[in-house]
Amino acid sequence: DRNMKAYHHLDLKRELLDTALVLLREKGIKGFSLRELASRAGVSHAAPYRHFAGKDALISDLMLEGHRRLASALNAARQGVAGSAAERLLALGRAYLGFAREYPEHLSIMFSALGMNAAFALEKAHSAAGSSAYDSFSPLEATVRECQAEGSLDPKAGAEALAMAIWSQVHGLSLLRNEGIIEAMSRMRGGDEGLTIEAIFGILAAQYGKPGR
Repeated sequence: DRNMKAYHHLDLKRELLDTALVLLREKGIKGFSLRELASRAGVSHAAPYRHFAGKDALISDLMLEGHRRLASALNAARQGVAGSAAERLLALGRAYLGFAREYPEHLSIMFSALGMNAAFALEKAHSAAGSSAYDSFSPLEATVRECQAEGSLDPKAGAEALAMAIWSQVHGLSLLRNEGIIEAMSRMRGGDEGLTIEAIFGILAAQYGKPGR
């Protein structure tokens, strides 16, 4: 019946998206194709086109899904801290690190030139990106402004530039950890990845949590 067809339709789309993530991990965006996706998913070569207009549309869907999940994680982190804005800022950093570990393929698509071009080429992506549900930068920028208001960050600095600087640090840390670099370098020095991460957040706390600037 109609409900069963709708269920199978959505179920196949999710299966295709999940299979695409596996292929993207193996092949990268440049090596990814809908033809191979169909083969890996065990469906006809035409089946993906019933759900996606093309490769760009599928990558756009995954990018937007990633931003929605990241925005949700960051907003939850903001709401979960009742202390200072500086404490909320560190909570956002930890939430970002957690997201990066749980969704590494999404992360690689979200902030790649190919992923961005795929999204902006589609009208659907343009309209969806205007929704706060997909705005993963605003929670950080809002927290930075709160830090400036309480004096833990320089109130004279541009909030957007400050937010980008902090994001760059945590994003770089996330990529290094995902690639096993932090773990390897910690072990080479007789340390532990977890302790190294805690030490890094201690440095960030000292950098972004000093009141009275």
